Parts: sequence; structure tokens; C-alpha cells
Amino acid sequence: MAKILKPLLLVMLLLSAVALGLGIWLFAKREVLKGRTQKLEQTALKIAKNLRYDKITADQIKANTKAELANIEKPLGDLATQAEVTYGDLQTNIKDLASTKDVLDKTKTELATTKGELAATQTKVTELTETVSKKDTEIAEKGTKITQLEADKTKLTGDVDDLNKKVEKVAGDLVAAKQTIEERDKKIRYQGALLGEKFPIPKGLKGKVLAVNKDYHFVVLDIGIDDGLLPNVEMLIHRDNQLIGRVRIGMVLKHVAIGDVIVTDWKAPTVVKEDDHVLF
Repeated sequence: MAKILKPLLLVMLLLSAVALGLGIWLFAKREVLKGRTQKLEQTALKIAKNLRYDKITADQIKANTKAELANIEKPLGDLATQAEVTYGDLQTNIKDLASTKDVLDKTKTELATTKGELAATQTKVTELTETVSKKDTEIAEKGTKITQLEADKTKLTGDVDDLNKKVEKVAGDLVAAKQTIEERDKKIRYQGALLGEKFPIPKGLKGKVLAVNKDYHFVVLDIGIDDGLLPNVEMLIHRDNQLIGRVRIGMVLKHVAIGDVIVTDWKAPTVVKEDDHVLF
């Protein structure tokens, strides 16, 4: 009996050692996986913060069970979609700005060329005017030449008029190009504001509440990008010179903006009404 127990005991000791080693290995592996998971969670939250995407939280991307693991797919997918949209908009604006700059450079070159031609023509007109003046003193002797000189003067005057028209056209093209650049600048400021960049807002900017959604606590305003308004700006809500709340601007269009009414301890968003005034 003792002979049988001795090998059996030896086998049990070996199995115990193997089990212990396997447990240590699995524990180390679990710590590595846990650390990697935490770093991935921190990275995802950092990306969301840089994109100003506040619809994802640390609790939404934590997973300790298989069921919780399935639940993190949607918030991470939404974050990836937001990143793609923001990147695409930024690339489009960069391309548009480069194209507009090329048009402006070309217009400036054409304007410089036209100005040079005008200066040369004006110089020629001056020279011919001096010649006419000299010929006028000889009118008694050279009456036949006066008619030719007057014709030359008329032709050159017509040439000057044509060049003046060209200058006016180029100047108009330059104004249009500047307007195009201003529109691109507005788009770049808008995208930059969405990404967290700070831009100056006109002091004393005023607007009016067009509509109020009491269920979701947002309002529609009658001011937009063309008025100098940008996203992530907070404005004060007034009625009859009385402060009744604040609104944080979200979506901004050319002449309309949508903002969330900020809930405070002293006023509820339901007190906001149409025709209330907002002030920056």
C-alpha cells in the first residue's frame, strides 16, 4: 500500500506545481490585458475630448463581462464616425482655401499687368498732349496737321477709356475674390470653433429667440455665422432688461443658430419664451 501511495503522492505534487505555474502565468497575462484595456479606454476618451465629442463617457467603454463588451461597440463606432466627419470637413476647407488663394494670386497678377499697360498708355497720352501743345503754336503754318493730331488724340482717348473699363472689371473681380475668401474664412472659423479653437466674437452681439423646445431645452435664434456667431459660445438671455438664463450655442448657420439652455439652480429653462433677447 505504501508503495502505491508514494508514486501517487509524487504525481499529485507535480500536478499541484503545474497548476500553480499555470495560475501565475494566467494572473500575469490578466494584468497585461487589464493594463492594455485601461490604456485603450484612456486613449478613446482623449480622442473624444480633442474632437469636443461629449456623447461618450468612461462608463460607456468599460467592459468587465461579455454582455458589457457588446455594449461598447456603439459608442466607439459613433466616436469613429465623428472623427471621420471632422477630418473630412477640415480637408475640404483646406482644399477650398488653397483654390481661392490661387484665384486671388491670378487676379492680382492680371491687375498688375493691366496697371502697367495703363501707366504706359497714360505716359503716351502725356507725350502726345505735349506734341499737340507744340503743334498748336504752329497752327497758322501747319493747319493741315492739326486735324491729324486731333484724330490721334481721339483714338488714344478711346484706348484709355477701354483700359479704364478693363481696370474696373479687374477691380470687380478682386472684390468678388475677397468676398469668396471671407466666406471660406467663416467656414474655417466655424470648423475651428467646433474643434475648440477660440475666435473673437463681436462685443454686444444681440439676437432674438425665434422658437423654444421645452422638452429638450433648446432654442432657435435669429443670428448666425454672418453676424459673427460661432459654436461653443455662451450668451445671456434677457427679457425687459432682466437676466433670466444662459444659452450655449451649438449648431450655427448663416442667419440662424441653435443652442442649449443652461439649467441653473435659480431658473428653469422653461421660463425662456419666444422674442426673448440674447446678448454676448
